[in-house]
Amino acid sequence: MRCDCSLCSRKGMVMSATVIPPEDIKIWCEQGVLSSYQFGTETARHYFCNRCGIHTFVETRLNPGHYRVNLGCIDELDALRLPEIIYDGKNL
Repeated sequence: MRCDCSLCSRKGMVMSATVIPPEDIKIWCEQGVLSSYQFGTETARHYFCNRCGIHTFVETRLNPGHYRVNLGCIDELDALRLPEIIYDGKNL
């Protein structure tokens, strides 16, 4: 899935089309490496590695506590070869 909001379209990310519930995701990293930012309604949390700057996942605005993952962060997957679904984030 690609979102067409101003932030996501500039990043060019391919996010998981399905929303992942908290019980189905395990997030692990070194202490202090994962950072987040919020904008607009300040409901969604956009997480990124503060060492390399890669956006890794988002806690969604429409389903707080649930996540979408940047598929480009999965080594075994060529996210740019997947069929695209455009999400209308401009009009949220």
